[in-house]
Amino acid sequence: MTDLLEDIFGTLFTPASTFRRMLEERTSVISAAIVVLIVCICSGAGSVLTQSVFVSLFTEFSGFEPAGIEEMVFSPTVSITLSVIGGFISWVVIAGILHVVAKVLGGKGAFTEMLVLMGFATLPSIFQAPIGLITILSGGLTGAFVAIGLGGILSIWVLILDVLAIKEAHKISTGRAIATLVLPFAVLIVLVFILVISIFLIPMP
Repeated sequence: MTDLLEDIFGTLFTPASTFRRMLEERTSVISAAIVVLIVCICSGAGSVLTQSVFVSLFTEFSGFEPAGIEEMVFSPTVSITLSVIGGFISWVVIAGILHVVAKVLGGKGAFTEMLVLMGFATLPSIFQAPIGLITILSGGLTGAFVAIGLGGILSIWVLILDVLAIKEAHKISTGRAIATLVLPFAVLIVLVFILVISIFLIPMP
């Protein structure tokens, strides 16, 4: 338990050296899974807290409330459950895709190493829960801006840790680590663009 806490605090405050130490000590996938579980629960709790603020914004402006919006809001149990399931699936799938891309770009790491570091790289998202609390206390437009602003900062923090995780796991340069992270999204955007263009260009029968 002490080692896990040390890895958690190290990831948040000294990520590069902590990631290197974790690789040397062969931190287990189970430890990463525990971290992902904690992150998913906190993210789900944050969503539960913030969604009520965004829903209340619609009710403040007469005529702008979408039909059936109350039915679109998940219960706390459902939100957290979906967060956990989605979080674990995305952790494994994204780590797998980035592992393959890193290998193509000359990476040397193993998938388990990538999985461990990518799991710990999600740690900043534990702050989604306190952000949700701040959002509730602020309320209205202020709360919405707080959620968007702080949520954006957390996303950037996670992306930085992702780059460090790829770099350390595969022993590649920062540039190649960034390319590893960017390339799958670039390919996805191109494919979506081609699909949209094809839909508009192909004549209807």
